[in-house]
Amino acid sequence: MTAEPQTPPPQLPAGVRSRYVQLGDVRTHYLEAGEGEPLILLHSGEFGGRAEFSWRYNIAALAERYHVYAPDFVGFGRSTKLYNWSDPTGFRVAHIQRFIETLCIGPAHFIGNSYGGSLALTVAGMDPVPWPIRSIIAVSGGGRAPDNDARKVLTHYEGTREGMRAILQVLFYDERWWADDLVEERWRASIEPGAWEAVAAPRFAPAGQTRGFRPERPDPSRIRVPVLVVAGAQDLLREPGYWRELRDSIPRAEAYVFDRARHCSHIEHAETFNQLALDFLQRVG
Repeated sequence: MTAEPQTPPPQLPAGVRSRYVQLGDVRTHYLEAGEGEPLILLHSGEFGGRAEFSWRYNIAALAERYHVYAPDFVGFGRSTKLYNWSDPTGFRVAHIQRFIETLCIGPAHFIGNSYGGSLALTVAGMDPVPWPIRSIIAVSGGGRAPDNDARKVLTHYEGTREGMRAILQVLFYDERWWADDLVEERWRASIEPGAWEAVAAPRFAPAGQTRGFRPERPDPSRIRVPVLVVAGAQDLLREPGYWRELRDSIPRAEAYVFDRARHCSHIEHAETFNQLALDFLQRVG
């Protein structure tokens, strides 16, 4: 019998720690680094998605000024593989809320990529707001997301190496981000026991209903915290110009667009993004 391939323990920058906390039935993995005001990083939701992949090139720089926490969502990474069929978004919102309460994290800044950014914006538009949000940086999160061929590459993934390469080609503009070693790392993560099933669950829906990986679109006009919308000019998973509509709909929002970037500009342009994020966070307090 051949053993399932496993993703090696994360190779983390100096000063970044890999930790676990038990939140009810969910053993939750998270990365932690730095001191000071709390900053929570929310990863993207593609197959194999997890904190270390989303934030490997950002967390050390952000931790120079902030106490950074980067949890793996329930169902992702090294957290327990569960999916809530009746209320998937509410289940993940409650999971992060419990994470914040258990670790005694006070009002915090949030940075989210893709699903993580959309979820943060969704929560910020709730009444009442369940998380103690001070500000949000949404990288390719929120706004209109077309059900196009690029999205089908993500949602129809069947667990193959070439399927993972196709996902990375959708997420990244520069071909170096779908090199063999990165494909191998992501592929192994995507087929760990329970990982594919937890992320694939949203495709299964009753007849006549549609499910996906995205949280409900919030009413942006209800968001009261400062927001920085960060977009990739070549993003295949968002409507062209979505960032402009989103920026104009949120009362305290601004935007920055990276050229030669798709859905993960914080990785493709990490150095510039890190400085952009630190400047924004310092400015909005």
